[in-house]
Amino acid sequence: MGHPYSELLKDRPLRLLWGGLTLSAIGSEFYRVGAIWLAVKIAGANSALMITAQAGAMLAVSLLAGPVIETLPRRAFLIWGEILSALVAGGIVLAGLAHGLSFAHLVAAGVTLGAISAMSRPVFLSSLPTLVPGKVREANGLFDSSMRIAQAGGPFLVSLALKAVPPIHLLTVNAVTFLASAASLAWLRRPLDGAGPGPVGAASVLRRLGRGLIAANGVPGVRSVLVATGVRGGAYALGYGVALPLLFAGAHAGLPGLAVVLGVGATTETLSTPLLVLTQPRRPLRRLFEGYMIIGLSLAAMGLAAALLAGAPSIWLVAVLSATAAMIGFGNSVATLQLTSFLASRLDGDDYAAVLRLRYVVIIGSMMLATAAGPALLSRLGPAWTILLCGLAALAAAGPALLARTTAMYGPGFTVR
Repeated sequence: MGHPYSELLKDRPLRLLWGGLTLSAIGSEFYRVGAIWLAVKIAGANSALMITAQAGAMLAVSLLAGPVIETLPRRAFLIWGEILSALVAGGIVLAGLAHGLSFAHLVAAGVTLGAISAMSRPVFLSSLPTLVPGKVREANGLFDSSMRIAQAGGPFLVSLALKAVPPIHLLTVNAVTFLASAASLAWLRRPLDGAGPGPVGAASVLRRLGRGLIAANGVPGVRSVLVATGVRGGAYALGYGVALPLLFAGAHAGLPGLAVVLGVGATTETLSTPLLVLTQPRRPLRRLFEGYMIIGLSLAAMGLAAALLAGAPSIWLVAVLSATAAMIGFGNSVATLQLTSFLASRLDGDDYAAVLRLRYVVIIGSMMLATAAGPALLSRLGPAWTILLCGLAALAAAGPALLARTTAMYGPGFTVR
């Protein structure tokens, strides 16, 4: 019997859909790298506010509009979402070429694309039981691979593309890939609508978050995990997502160097996960916090190295920061793998879903707080020392949790000792 993915990809329409969504995910990486780079060039330290606005839009849409969107025809919604995304990305390029690109343009585009993405992905995932009945787990893995391929390969493709086109046309690539994704969805010509949930109001959303808090308090260690996860999310967003691009904006290596560093980090994370799955830590909750410690130490090392290598040859800067990015990617893989296993093994289905929603809110809220403080921190400390500070913040959140007694109470498979 062949691999489950190869069995799924024998279906031509599904194969086209996977290819279209993979292209779209790669295009989104082009946009992510290109947009933050353009924002840094235009707004400097204030570019952090673009991430703040985008995160706020994603949070609001996920909590309030997402459940309502689930009641709409799914295939039509997904197709028009991709078309609208293409128009937004392409419109930014046209505006930039015709009148000059402004920071306000980038913020508006980021908010719109973030909101569409926050609505579209849950709609697509909820369509899988109808699209591939009986093979949802395999299909989840297949389409998750699209994201991993994009995260690993996208930054390297960006580095190559920059040899032929200016940075603004990274957004053009994204617009084209959105259209390719829309075409693959249209070509599918299969129903995606199943038995969907009814409309959900704001009060219901608040009840779900309340249930998440109760469930988190009922399982030893979950609250510490949420705190460490939130701090790590904010530190990563500001240090890795904003300060690092700002650092390269002032370095000779420029955007190609940044793309290489990001690509090394994402590739290491992608390659580490299937290897880490084969391991069985004796104290898995401790392993989770060790992952966050690795992220914090690596971020701090990245900032310190950047400060010490100021004025050094570009190849040294790219090489050393790539090494620290690889460790950040490895730490992400360690922590994420243990986190999902921990929550899934200690919480039942409804509580698990409630805590996942709460985790999402904590991460996005932390990202908003950290990036909102970004302009002040970056202006006062500079990119290198801001990255170092972000690493120390992640360490400060993970360290006490790592040493707490609750981390020792779980054995292999998160069974209670």
